[in-house]
This record gives sequence, structure tokens and C-alpha cells, in this order.
Amino acid sequence: MTQWRNSSEHFGAVAQSLHWSMFVLIAAGFVCALVIDEFPRDSAGKAFMLATHESLGVTALLLVCARLLWKLAGATPPGIGTPWQQRLARLAHGALYALMVAIPVIGYVVACARGHDPAFFGLSVPSVIGKDRALARSAKEIHEILAWTLVGVVAVHAAAAVWHQLVLRDGVLARMLPGRLPRAEPDRR
Repeated sequence: MTQWRNSSEHFGAVAQSLHWSMFVLIAAGFVCALVIDEFPRDSAGKAFMLATHESLGVTALLLVCARLLWKLAGATPPGIGTPWQQRLARLAHGALYALMVAIPVIGYVVACARGHDPAFFGLSVPSVIGKDRALARSAKEIHEILAWTLVGVVAVHAAAAVWHQLVLRDGVLARMLPGRLPRAEPDRR
């Protein structure tokens, strides 16, 4: 039986779906950004990759808002680990949420300042910023720095989850995986 809401020990299907959907969206958007400059300047391929990147960014922003609302609406399983580990986890999660909001917002500024309405799967997101090349360059640089920062924070987040699962054996990773996995017993050597 699927557990939709979070429990005191496990994240529910909604939280898990939002978590892993965000991972896929961010990874796909990052890959699009890495390959976009491989296409000729005014090619259909470049336009497609840019539209896909922008669409994924808008979707990611909508999903992170849904994640924040879901988080506020329901209980979250308590932190596991020592107090300093829990503080570090809260700090990392805060950084992840801040980056997941800031990156698409700044990407929106880049698109608008370049003089076009950002794409959203064939639709246009209205621009509220006029064309400004200097702003577009500055915002693009910030967008890229924050994207690489997100990659680093996600890598640390994933490494911590694996460390908890394989070294501490405290079941942290299992809480965000689909299905009801048995909680691993801590290594008491």
C-alpha cells in the first residue's frame, strides 16, 4: 500500500516524487546547458535546446514551490544523527532550496534581458524586464555560478546520504526511496 503522506519514519510518495522529479529536472536542465553551445548560433538545434532548458527551469521553479508548500503542509520525519549532523543537514537543505529557487529566477532574468520571452513547452512566459545586454551578461554569469554551486551541494547531499546508508547504517537514504524498506540497524562494533 502506497503511503502518500510523510510518517515519523519515512517520506511519503508525494515528497519522494517531488524530490526525485526535481533531481531529474535539474540534471536534464544542466545537460541542456552544457550542450547548448555545441550547436551553431542560429540553428534549430540550439533554439530547441534553449527552449528545453528554459521549459525545464520553469517546471523546476513550479515544482520547488510545490515542494515548499508540501513541506509546510505536513510533518517531516525527524532528523537522524548527532545535533551537529542535523544542523549541517538543515543548512544543506536550506542551500538546496535557495538555489532551486534562485537559479530559475535568475535564468528568467537572463532570457528577458536578452530580449525574448522565456519558453515553457511551446508557450511564452511574459517578460517583465526590458532588453539589457549588460544585465543579461551579469545575470548569465551568476546563473552559471549558482548552477555549479548547486551541482556541488547536490554531490555533497548525495554523498552524505550514501555515507549514512553504508557507514552509519541509520536508514536515512531508505527514507527517501520508494517502497517500505526496512531500517538498517546501526553498526555497533
